[in-house]
Amino acid sequence: MSTIPPVLHRSARAITPHEFLEVLHATCGPRFPQARSRTHRPIAIAISGGVDSMALAYLSAKIRPTEQWFKVADHPVSSTIGAVVDHGLREGSGEEAREVAVAISKLGVKPQVLRLRWDGLLPHPDAKPADLPNAETLARHLRYRRLGGLCKTWGVHALFTAHHEDDQYETVVMRLLSGHGYRGLGGMRPATDMPECYDLHGIYQSGFLDDCQGSNPFYNLAPSSYDRRRLKRSLRAEVDPAVIASEIEAGLATPNIAAAYSGDLGQGGVAKPKRAKSAPELAPLAIEDGGVMLYRPLLPFSKDRLIATCLENGIPWFEDPTNADPTLTMRNAVRHMRNNHTLPVALQKPSVLQLADRCRKRVSYLEAEADRLLRRLVVHEFDQNAGTAVITLPQFLLPTAPRRSSSSATAIEKRHAHYRHIAALVVRHVLSMVTPERELTQPPRLAPLVKMLFPSLHPDSTPDDLKPSTICGVLFTPLPPEEGRPSSPQKWLLCRAPHVTNRPAPQLTFNSLPRDKRLGRPPQSWRTQGWMRTQLYDGRFWIRLLHRLPCDVRVAPFAEAHVAPFRNGLGTLVARQEFAALLGKHAPGKARYTLPAIYATADVKALLEGKGWWPASMSVGMRAAPVGLMDGRGEGKDAPAADVGMETEDRLRMDMEERLVMEEGEKKEEKKIRDADLPPMLARQAAWERELFLTERVQLLALPTLGIGLPGLENWVRWDVRYRKIDRELLRLSKLGSKGLRRRELRKRLRRRYRRAVNGD
Repeated sequence: MSTIPPVLHRSARAITPHEFLEVLHATCGPRFPQARSRTHRPIAIAISGGVDSMALAYLSAKIRPTEQWFKVADHPVSSTIGAVVDHGLREGSGEEAREVAVAISKLGVKPQVLRLRWDGLLPHPDAKPADLPNAETLARHLRYRRLGGLCKTWGVHALFTAHHEDDQYETVVMRLLSGHGYRGLGGMRPATDMPECYDLHGIYQSGFLDDCQGSNPFYNLAPSSYDRRRLKRSLRAEVDPAVIASEIEAGLATPNIAAAYSGDLGQGGVAKPKRAKSAPELAPLAIEDGGVMLYRPLLPFSKDRLIATCLENGIPWFEDPTNADPTLTMRNAVRHMRNNHTLPVALQKPSVLQLADRCRKRVSYLEAEADRLLRRLVVHEFDQNAGTAVITLPQFLLPTAPRRSSSSATAIEKRHAHYRHIAALVVRHVLSMVTPERELTQPPRLAPLVKMLFPSLHPDSTPDDLKPSTICGVLFTPLPPEEGRPSSPQKWLLCRAPHVTNRPAPQLTFNSLPRDKRLGRPPQSWRTQGWMRTQLYDGRFWIRLLHRLPCDVRVAPFAEAHVAPFRNGLGTLVARQEFAALLGKHAPGKARYTLPAIYATADVKALLEGKGWWPASMSVGMRAAPVGLMDGRGEGKDAPAADVGMETEDRLRMDMEERLVMEEGEKKEEKKIRDADLPPMLARQAAWERELFLTERVQLLALPTLGIGLPGLENWVRWDVRYRKIDRELLRLSKLGSKGLRRRELRKRLRRRYRRAVNGD
């Protein structure tokens, strides 16, 4: 039998659909393996018209007819949407985008042409976007936000981009020239969260809770019928009828059942007012998850193979002439240098890609070691309502006896430096629970904090005194040891650092009820416009409001100047005591002044008390309506909040950016209405409001994360607050609490007893 002679292919080989499918399985792993769902969902592809994106469109469309149940992340793919972005940076870009849309529609991909809006970014109306000094950066920002809005509109959970192996090489070279470390030299990741959409709900690490609350969710977390039947049988087996009967008899034998619930009885059998000795139980905020993932399935393939794929299958593509200009962008310069010059071996593509691979492996090894240490972290309490945490950091188990092979001072210092880097990675994970910053502090900048938190890793220096320290917007405060346990592990309180005066405080604004919905109508008949857009506050809380107030509503930090008026406005003594107890329990000290608070920009005390808004002379002839109506469909104040003000199907199909522009346009048109065009009484009401709003008077209405609001506010304002996404391992540790520490202490004792028994002590 003769052997097959080797064949050397000088030309690139086309990518087969099966090969592309294998890469998809390796790149797009499941995100929620605990969920039960087989619902088909569409995927989106960012298409520029180049050879890489056209090859991606062909391969994605080719898999769908042959593998109907192939999954991207958790869901089978129902269809493919091609997002063609018209940047508007050069002449003829709109016509080219339409030609690309026609070409991908022939492949079975649904085209969607998105044109970027440069309104508000140009210095004057005659300026062109291409003349801006940072046009490429702004175009990237606008492009990803438009793509994110498209994904949210169509229920897309995965966006594919056509970054390939040559793009990875150029990215690593650019970062090498910019002085990046080993983390940056790893290049682009195959899967990541949606960039440039940090503050868009439902796109960046959010939207999972809304999906679960829908009538037809994509993710089904409910137990199966088999699990429910098994749970029901186990509960029935644990019920003891005799115990239940004795408890019922004891309850019926109580002489005065009301006294058991309302406290001691006063004279005449009247119960005394119950005092709030401790803070009432507070339901924890839900924690967000989900969002749109960005995948780069073409990273393992070179551009030559993409060209071969298009040529072999007759797929047209469109070349952008600006990509050949080496003076336009740094990427173009690197591409020109590679194509027109012979680079040293160390800067050629194979060497650079090997460097990137080694950097990625190093990052994975260090992160794995940090994760092992993170499992020993003790999260005694994580209060997402206030954004605080009480933790005990894990300690390194350093060898006490010198090692023969590594007892030199150089080896010891090298080992300690490695441990300090691992400790910095652990601190980064801990910071992610509380920090309001978008980007976490890099490990080298955490060295002073690591020195204070892990003094055993700095044997040559004097341990610093434990004192509060602030980094990355988080305040580390050492807590005193427990009474009777002076040698117990050190506990730390983590909270958001107090706001500084030289930086603007976080603030959200929710527009008032439109004037045409209020003029000439009594306040009781005002209707809301539905739930407003969910916004990110202080990088930690997702907040949305439903209100019908005549003034703008703001979400800003809880200010000390509003404490006394708000406490006095609560009315009863019990409410004031509960307010003080909640602040003392969940937000002690200055941490309370980082809580989000809801403010009205006008005095609405009369509305909350059920009185009128207009002066008596301007309210003649207006018909009253039932109190407590929250929306235009006649639902009362007891209607479920999730069903109030739901948007129509046409509005849901509207792109997010277009909706924002439309809302801003409506507000501008409302301001153009002249008082002279209104009837006399309505004109007087408009003039009275305009004069009232000239002097802004801020009034604190509620602390939404603590569930405290002024009496009567439930008829005018509702809120929905959620905490931003937290790492699942940290959530598991927070639920475990101090049990993990007790288990580890028990294991240590058992090891000591075993060693003593073995040694005969």
